[in-house]
Amino acid sequence: MIVKERTIPIRIQKNEALLRRIADKHYKREEIEADLAKRWAGYRGEQAVDFPLSKLPEKDYMIFHGIRLSNGKYFFQIDTLILTTYFALILEVKNYAGTLYFDPLLNQLIQTNPNGQTKGYANPIEQASQQRTELSKWLNKRNISIPIDFLVVIGKPSTIIQTAPGNMKMMQKVLHVQFLLKEIEKIGLFYKNEILNPKELKKICRTLLKEHKEETFDVLPFYNVSKSELITGALCEKCQSTSPLQRHYGTWFCPKCKSIDKNAHIYAINDYFLLNNDSTISNRQFRDFLHLSSASIAKKLLISMNLPFKGQLKGRVYFQKDSTPPS
Repeated sequence: MIVKERTIPIRIQKNEALLRRIADKHYKREEIEADLAKRWAGYRGEQAVDFPLSKLPEKDYMIFHGIRLSNGKYFFQIDTLILTTYFALILEVKNYAGTLYFDPLLNQLIQTNPNGQTKGYANPIEQASQQRTELSKWLNKRNISIPIDFLVVIGKPSTIIQTAPGNMKMMQKVLHVQFLLKEIEKIGLFYKNEILNPKELKKICRTLLKEHKEETFDVLPFYNVSKSELITGALCEKCQSTSPLQRHYGTWFCPKCKSIDKNAHIYAINDYFLLNNDSTISNRQFRDFLHLSSASIAKKLLISMNLPFKGQLKGRVYFQKDSTPPS
C-alpha cells in the first residue's frame, strides 16, 4: 500500500515558477533550465519504480515515496522506503543513460553518456548505505529494531552497468528497474523472522508520516535573482505572454491573444508562494503582485480561494493552501 504518495519535488516547482517569471533573455535562464532538466530526469527515474511496486501485495508492503526525516541537526531523504513486518528496504533510484562504471578505488560512479561525455557522481551504493545507517538511528531512537536492506535501481533498461572484477559482490545491490520485483521477492525469502506485528507496523507508518518534513528551498538567493527582476501579474496560460492579464468584468483578459481565464489569479498566487520565502500574503501584497487597484476585489479573490488566514481587517494575512496558520 502506498502510504506516502510521490509528489513533484519543491525544487522543480520553484524552478518552473522562476522561469515563468524572468525575462526570456535573463542571464540565469540557461542555468535554471539545465538544473530543471536534470531534476525532471531524476524524478522520472524515481517514477520508473512505480509500476513494479504496484504489483506487490498491498497489505504486506507499506511504501513511502520521498520520505525526509531528521536525526537532529541534519535531514536525510530516501527516494522510496518499503516497510514490512519482516524488514525495511531502501530504494535509491538513478536515471542515468549510457554506461555507468562503479569505481571501487575512488568510491565513485563514472557515467559516459550517449554523446561520449564523461561525468563523475557520488557512489549511489555508498549513498544508500548511509541512508540505511541514518534510518537505523532514527528507528533505534524510537525503540524499533528491524533489518534494513537497500538497492540501487537504474531506471533506464538500456543503461550499461560496469565495475572492476573484484567489486562484483557489492554490485549485487545494483539492478535495472525491470528486475526490481523479483529482487524484492528474493529479499522477502531471506528475511524469514517476523519482527513486527501489523499493529506495530501501522504505528511506525503513522510516525513516519508525522515526522516527515518537506524540503525548504529559497530559490531567488540560490540563483542570485532579485525580486525586482521578477515579472509580476497574472500571466496567460495559452500564449505564455509575459504581458500581465487585465481584470475585466470578473475575469482575466489577455491583451495579446484575447483569451479569458477565470483562474489566472490562482496560478499567480501559487507562483508568489513558490518564489517568496514568506509564508503569508496580505491584501496589499496580493494587489501589488496582481496589478489590482481595488482592495475589495482583491479580498473577494483571496476569499474565493479558501486560503487559511489569520487576523482581521487590515491586519489579515493569508497562508498557502493546505497549510495551517500558527495560533
